Amino acid sequence: MPHEITLHHLNGSRSDRIFWVLEELELPYNVVVHFRSPNKSAPKSLLNVSPTGKSPAIIIDGETITESAFIIYKLLNLPEISSEKKSKLDVQINKTDNGIFWSHYSEGSMMNLFQASAIIGATSQAFINGQVIGELKEEEKKGIKDYSGFVLQKYLGPQMQGTIDFAESFINKSQHGWFSGTDKPGEGDFMMFFAINSLLAGTRANAGFNVGEGLRGWYKKVTSRPAAQRAQQRLSVEEEKAKSKI
Repeated sequence: MPHEITLHHLNGSRSDRIFWVLEELELPYNVVVHFRSPNKSAPKSLLNVSPTGKSPAIIIDGETITESAFIIYKLLNLPEISSEKKSKLDVQINKTDNGIFWSHYSEGSMMNLFQASAIIGATSQAFINGQVIGELKEEEKKGIKDYSGFVLQKYLGPQMQGTIDFAESFINKSQHGWFSGTDKPGEGDFMMFFAINSLLAGTRANAGFNVGEGLRGWYKKVTSRPAAQRAQQRLSVEEEKAKSKI
């Protein structure tokens, strides 16, 4: 009997990677779309689903599961995936050391810094636009710009580039070009997708980071996969459908 799966998706969020996993595993699923508020924060509607009000969150047979890595772990370990369909899927189902490492690295090293830079940028702009304490003097705006620019360019920027370079080095040395370390994408690849996608096609695409040919090649392999293309199409359709109801 098929599982009843509902993905709670927030636009421009880590739930993007869960669409890809679900399509690769050929699991049927429903989607509920949540839209960010004008200040880019998650809406209160997610608090009705996730205890932290964050996305992604999925409900499998009535059980709510949060955190991307845990969601991926649960999906890969569904009985029909880990046994019956295992040999038919072009996915690394069993855990590998590389897959586990890059699953942790994606959030613990990369997105930790990426998120910090996004918060610095957004909050600085809010101050400059008068959204925090009202209209500022020009010298005050300049002070905020100088400070945030220093933090982003001199402190966070080099560290972020370092995480990108490390991932580039691994992919270039990998025999098969997957973060799983095998000839199939696995949990490390699913987890790394959000960060690399943001660098090549998302909010950080024009931020001046150096992304090498190894990661660009990995990204091209991912986005050329039929399951990844179905995932992007499903994401777009669900968002447009939800917008039409607002």
